[in-house]
Amino acid sequence: MRKYKPYLLFLTLVVIGLIVVALISNGFYPVIMVNNNFVSARTFWKNYQAGQTYYLNMIKLYGPEDYKSLTSDSLKLSILTQLVENAIIEDAVEDEVGEDVGILVSGKIEEFRNDNRIKEESVQSLYGLDIGDFREEILIPLARQEVLAGRLFLQGKDFDEWLLEAKRSSSVKILSPQFFWDGEEVKIKSDQ
Repeated sequence: MRKYKPYLLFLTLVVIGLIVVALISNGFYPVIMVNNNFVSARTFWKNYQAGQTYYLNMIKLYGPEDYKSLTSDSLKLSILTQLVENAIIEDAVEDEVGEDVGILVSGKIEEFRNDNRIKEESVQSLYGLDIGDFREEILIPLARQEVLAGRLFLQGKDFDEWLLEAKRSSSVKILSPQFFWDGEEVKIKSDQ
């Protein structure tokens, strides 16, 4: 067995290397860290592509004169800021609601699914997402936000004020040299 030990070690390193390459090539690496929780590049790119598809569809539908020009960088900033907000809301709703969060979020998603305007074909054409990705990237964060906003309302708190304070007090690290967090939103570094 000793004779094969170097070969086993080499084979193990090769397998680990292939797994790492597969994970990175599929976007399973962090781009944002919010209060020690990571947001993956895969999540960012799905949201970015959905935002871009939605914007282009709105231009086709209403014409470019009704929409101000959206640059790639401004869309990235908007998506990154939204992902930070989603992560903050996800933590807060779990703290606020506890074990019942899954039930409440599922109930909200059922409300969305029963909406006749949300059909698989329209989701695919409007956002460029299949229904599973639409659920994960759009519906679940929206449902969490609605659950949290409802809880805060019952406590006499304004959701927008709460979110602003939560963003200012959260630890947010953008793992890209191009962007930074200013305490309220993602910005582009000026030295780029």
